[in-house]
Amino acid sequence: MKTLLIFLILILIQSISLAKLIIADTIGQEKIVRNLAFNLKPARNIDIKSVKLADALRDLRQGKINLLLSTYKLDRKQRTKLKVNCYRYALDTVIFIVNSKTKINNLSKEKLQKVLKGEILTWRPLGGEAYIINLAMVKDDQPGMKTLYRKLLKKSAVKAKHITMTNATGVGVLAAMKNGLLGVCGFINLPLAAKPLSVDGAAPTLENIRSGKYKMVTEYWVWMSDKKEHKKSLEYKAALDFIKLLRDKTTIKFIESCGFLSNAK
Repeated sequence: MKTLLIFLILILIQSISLAKLIIADTIGQEKIVRNLAFNLKPARNIDIKSVKLADALRDLRQGKINLLLSTYKLDRKQRTKLKVNCYRYALDTVIFIVNSKTKINNLSKEKLQKVLKGEILTWRPLGGEAYIINLAMVKDDQPGMKTLYRKLLKKSAVKAKHITMTNATGVGVLAAMKNGLLGVCGFINLPLAAKPLSVDGAAPTLENIRSGKYKMVTEYWVWMSDKKEHKKSLEYKAALDFIKLLRDKTTIKFIESCGFLSNAK
C-alpha cells in the first residue's frame, strides 16, 4: 500500500511538470521565461503569447491562460475583486555612479531628469563644481535601461549627449577616471571603482531595492487566477509549481544572467 502511494505521488509530480502552461506576456519577456522553463529540472512545457494587459487579464479570469507576466502589482482590493494573486519574481534597477572623490552623494529624480534631457549641462546646479557633465550609459539592451526610460524619462529618449558603453564595467572605469562623469547602468555587475548615488535620499542597496525604498526599480510580476474552479485543474497546480521555482533561490543565477535581480534573498 505504501509503495502504491509513493508511486501515485510520483506520477502526480511528473504530470504536474508535464502539464502545458499557457502564459500571457504583456512585457516582452518571452525569451527569458521560455529559457527558464527549458532549463528547469525537469523542463516545463509552456506556450507563451504576447497579449495586451487588458486582454490577458480577461483570459486569465476566464481560465484561457494560466499565468500573466506584468510590471504592475495589484493591491489587495484589486486582487480580491479580480480574484487574482500576484508574485514578484525579478527586479530591474537603474544605478547612477560618479567618481568616488565627487562630493555629491545624492540627487533628486527631478534633477536627474533634467540632466538626461540636456537641461542641466554642468555640475554646479547639482551642488558640484563647474565641470561639464559627461554622461556615460550602457546600451539600451543592457540591465537598467528599460527602467531608466520607464521611471525617469517616461519612455522618451535621452536628449543629453552621452557616450554609449557595451557594459557596466566600461562605465565604471570612466567614472573612476573622470570627475565630471555621470554613469548610468544596471545593478548587475555594478562596478565598485566608482560611487553609486542615492536618489531622493535612498541609496541603491539590495535592501532598499527589494523593499521599494529605492524607487528606480521596475518590478516583474506573475499573476495567476485565485478562482475556486481553476484551483481544481492540473494546470493550476503546475502554474503554482512554476511560480515557486521562478521565485526560488535555485533560479538566482539564471535570472541574474538575464540582467535582473532575483526576488530570492
